[in-house]
Amino acid sequence: MRRLKEEAKPIARLLGKDKKRTVGWVYLWNSSDLSVLWLGEEGVAGAIEPVFLPEVLEDPISSMPVDVAEFLEALSTVDGKTQSSGS
Repeated sequence: MRRLKEEAKPIARLLGKDKKRTVGWVYLWNSSDLSVLWLGEEGVAGAIEPVFLPEVLEDPISSMPVDVAEFLEALSTVDGKTQSSGS
């Protein structure tokens, strides 16, 4: 039986194209689902902090909407390579 989404905690910050302004947050739910809370116009993020390692997306990806999974994966990679936290 699937767990209900009862509690979530922010695990990453979505930054605007300028990579300074916070435009949203990524939340991890007790059910292992990931969701995005936008603070303004949806879909204008240019970076994610901290960068997700592939393992972070593996568990919840099956229950996450495809567009959210693809979006988070794209923010965590540049030119097909995983970003390092220092970039």
